[in-house]
Amino acid sequence: MKLRQYADRTLCALLVLMSVGICQGAEQQRVNIGSVNMTGGKISQCALGYRTYGTLAEDRNNVVLVTTWLAGRTSDQADMIGPGKLVDTNRWYVVAMDAIGNGVSCSPSNSPVAPRLKFPQFGIRDMVKAQHRLLALYLGIDHAHAIVGISMGGMQALQWAVMYPDFASKVVTIVGTPHPTERDLQAWNAELAAIERAPGWNDGNYAPGTVFKQLTAVHNGYLWTPERAAAKPAGNKPAPGGNVTASTGGQAFSTVDWYRQLQAMTSFDLVRQGDMATLAKKIKAQLLVITSERDRMVDPAPSKALAAQKRAQLLVLNSDCGHMAPACEADKVNEAVKAFLK
Repeated sequence: MKLRQYADRTLCALLVLMSVGICQGAEQQRVNIGSVNMTGGKISQCALGYRTYGTLAEDRNNVVLVTTWLAGRTSDQADMIGPGKLVDTNRWYVVAMDAIGNGVSCSPSNSPVAPRLKFPQFGIRDMVKAQHRLLALYLGIDHAHAIVGISMGGMQALQWAVMYPDFASKVVTIVGTPHPTERDLQAWNAELAAIERAPGWNDGNYAPGTVFKQLTAVHNGYLWTPERAAAKPAGNKPAPGGNVTASTGGQAFSTVDWYRQLQAMTSFDLVRQGDMATLAKKIKAQLLVITSERDRMVDPAPSKALAAQKRAQLLVLNSDCGHMAPACEADKVNEAVKAFLK
């Protein structure tokens, strides 16, 4: 078995380097990277999902890694990856990674050995550690031109910059944070409470068809400003079957996966062992920080403070779309990211 896994891994890496074959293209791929030690315990088998777009340059200097947001999958990212889009596949070879716990990569909802809340708690650090193993050992990629992430994806991008400071030349964090504030934790804990207090939650052992109506309402309430929410039609209806409709992608997402990813966010803090100046010194990559001034889901203040300490490029959005400002002001964001990646 180990010989077969090694052979498959080597073949995959060679195909990536040649830019041909099964490791190329936008179709969903999954690779078993073996056992992973996480914050709350060990998973004996963890498969990570990913998609690739574009053509890998001969010198491999055009790799851009894109990470997923809370309740996001790579399939949700079609609007930001492609020819002429936020990450232009005419120029960049994009590797979009499915984060642990998103229902594609190893997750509480799909684990045969540790289903539901038997699946151990994990952190943003665990997501990044697993992604690094996949890229370096299985796909043959040891350096990226840039890492780009939105919201929880921005947290992963910053975690990459700290854990593997020489891996990427540039990092883009969009409405993410290096340090959750009390306001952030209040929002995320409110979502956790909405899950835990829902009738039928039963410590994650909910029956098929269980509805998590309050979670959907709380999440949508933090995504937008009150002004924009009042002007919008009624929010998404809860999805059936113990799932929640993710407003960012419009598709059903397992509630137990959402729960574990929320826990990963609440445990994340790159400033816990120091201050913002210390964090800035740890980051070697050039940094582009994009925040939303009226964001109710992720406080922009820590990201702005990091940008000041790092003397990084900073774009502040100020629409009434709140956390969804990057979508509402897509032209500004696209222009800034494209110029930065050059």
